Amino acid sequence: MIYIEPIVYEIGQIFSCLIFFYIFSRLAHIHQNCLSGIAFILLIVVDTVVPNYDYFINALVLYLLFQWHNKEKLLLINSILVSSLLKLLSEILTNPIIILFDSQHISTKTLFGSILFVTINLLIQLLISTIFIYLYERFNIEENWNISKSTMFGLLIGYLFIVIFVFMRIIQHYQAYSDLISSIMLFILIQCIFIVIIFLKGNQTQKETYTRELTREQLKNLKMYTDQLEHDQIKLRGFERNYKGTIAGLREIATSGDFQQMQTSLGTLEDYSNSYFDNISMQLFKDLNNVENPYLKSLLISKLTLIHQNKITCHFECRDVVSDALINIFDLVRLLGISIDNAIEATKNQPNGEIQIAIIEEASQLSFIINNTTTNQTDVSEMMQEGFTTKQHHSGLGLVNVQDIKRKYPNLFVQYRKNDQWFNLSIVIIK
Repeated sequence: MIYIEPIVYEIGQIFSCLIFFYIFSRLAHIHQNCLSGIAFILLIVVDTVVPNYDYFINALVLYLLFQWHNKEKLLLINSILVSSLLKLLSEILTNPIIILFDSQHISTKTLFGSILFVTINLLIQLLISTIFIYLYERFNIEENWNISKSTMFGLLIGYLFIVIFVFMRIIQHYQAYSDLISSIMLFILIQCIFIVIIFLKGNQTQKETYTRELTREQLKNLKMYTDQLEHDQIKLRGFERNYKGTIAGLREIATSGDFQQMQTSLGTLEDYSNSYFDNISMQLFKDLNNVENPYLKSLLISKLTLIHQNKITCHFECRDVVSDALINIFDLVRLLGISIDNAIEATKNQPNGEIQIAIIEEASQLSFIINNTTTNQTDVSEMMQEGFTTKQHHSGLGLVNVQDIKRKYPNLFVQYRKNDQWFNLSIVIIK
């Protein structure tokens, strides 16, 4: 353990905690508030009072403070683990600096040596953090690796942290920095490669599982759609026979000249026809044949059926043939699924709830319009805040998740409008 001037050490710890907390808040989506200030002060206290156990105590402090603020517990845990690992790696990279100082006969016991050592240490930590944040956001790692829901990611990062932490503590105990510096770097590199391979393999398996589940759901919905069409076909044949019989009866009545009976028969025929066409599910699924993408068609079958089961008035329209989703089909299915679920949730308890869904294919863009009646007077900007909900025991992340998907695609635009009667959602994908 090298000696550093106490005042320089304390200042260095403050800046180190600041970098650590900044990374954590970015990963966990923690907004700056009073709680953030309290957390930052506690981190400094822990680093000063119990430096040998600061990683574990800091992790516990952050989890206890923010577990109520952040509804996604896995995202919170994974953010703590990643932040701690980055701090540990920056600490490891200071070992060559110790060797450099010894070779250049620079003593950290002097004020100048202490300041130089701490400054270089902080610069390394800042550089690592900056590069990581850039890559994390540039390649949208949170979304692509599903960090907010991945237990595998947390276990692997936790394993990597523990292994490196224990290994470094053994090295520090025997003070074998210069002898083992190459071995340290090689060991860390091998561990990182090992973790990345395992995670990517697990992530691939998870995606394949999700695809299989989605395909099964698609086949189930398409079978339901086919069964319903067959049922309607059989019903149509029965209607055709009855209709022809009724027409023949009307001809006889017309021949006899009994206009009162003819009027009564016409009224009966009209009521019978209206009853048939009001209940036939072909009305619900009309225009669905224009949706050629099987995943999108499956989603619409499922959601239109759910709307019908909740006895919500629905108008669906797709006049043009739609085949190309223009963005990742799984993201589009998730985006539309969240949006339609929100519309169903908002209207199912209304006495005259209504949902309008339209797909419009144009030369330059593909548009999805989802409108629903509303009785909620909340402003749209408030509804888009993380954690907002009008339902008990509900996380209220619908509109927030829509915005998360939107950020992945520069050609995707999502617009909300709201008045006293309607909530309007417009999703536009530019070709």
